[in-house]
Amino acid sequence: MEWLTSGLRRDVCILLYGEERRAQALKSALESRYDRRVTPDRFYGALDALESAGFVEKHVEGLEDVYSLTEAGKDAVEAQFEWMDERLNESEHSGGSD
Repeated sequence: MEWLTSGLRRDVCILLYGEERRAQALKSALESRYDRRVTPDRFYGALDALESAGFVEKHVEGLEDVYSLTEAGKDAVEAQFEWMDERLNESEHSGGSD
């Protein structure tokens, strides 16, 4: 899943899992997580890429863009977490070293 090779795109999808968010609230949540500023170009570039790939959809409420995951986006997030869970369980059973 190429879209998850970007940590920012992956984190956007994680934040949108189960709830829609206004663009500014989404950007603020990412900045809190990263403890640094996310530039508008990088942030909106990630959203545009996710929307173009069919993982995120946007609608307008008043003057604000609101984003949510599509079914494909939800499926991709779930597949990512299944892979992570499998990997963590493998590491746990093998002593945690590669």
